Amino acid sequence: MGSDDLFHKRKQRLAASLKRKKAKKAPYDRVIIVCEGAKTEPNYFREIRDAYRLNTANIDICGQECGSDPLSVVNYAIRKFREDKDYDRVYCVFDRDKHATFDAAIDKLGQTRLGKDVVFKAITSEPCFEFWLLLHFGYTTRQFCAPGNASNCELVLAELNKKEQIPGYCKGAGNIFALTKERLSDAIRHANQLQQHNLATGTNNPSTNIHELIEYLISLNSSPS
Repeated sequence: MGSDDLFHKRKQRLAASLKRKKAKKAPYDRVIIVCEGAKTEPNYFREIRDAYRLNTANIDICGQECGSDPLSVVNYAIRKFREDKDYDRVYCVFDRDKHATFDAAIDKLGQTRLGKDVVFKAITSEPCFEFWLLLHFGYTTRQFCAPGNASNCELVLAELNKKEQIPGYCKGAGNIFALTKERLSDAIRHANQLQQHNLATGTNNPSTNIHELIEYLISLNSSPS
């Protein structure tokens, strides 16, 4: 790549950063949520952003461009922050499932300091994001362990597709927050209960801390549309 191309790319990044800064921000944190999923998780968090009327100049959500494994998500988040250091909080949302880079992603995130007072946090689910959705319909400590190289998440999807939950659900689905928001308080309660169980038993399958990010986002504007 020639020097002219490098200069052009830097100029583009600077222009994009200045454009965001000129956008009218709300008087609360500027946040970036970097998701492993190409559609499911970004769609869900964008729905929350819209439902609680959070400013798009404050809440950035990334998905498909971030890569499909945990370490790629963490590396992308670090790169985005270094390109634009105006963020107060950086969240990396990814699954445990059977990802080979999960532990490396957690280690790198824990060893990286983005800046003074900048929150840099992993939002993880084991086996997968859909377990968080499952908690909307009841509390469970059932472990999801598929044999061999099969995905543990497929077991969660099968459970979630039962008729009293979200029949027909598949990865990439939209409108999921709208379908589940009436049960959100139940899911948060169940997730907190599960965290206490995990601490007491030393287990992580199943687990999720998605509720921590959601409660934070809701706190920015507690009046949904």
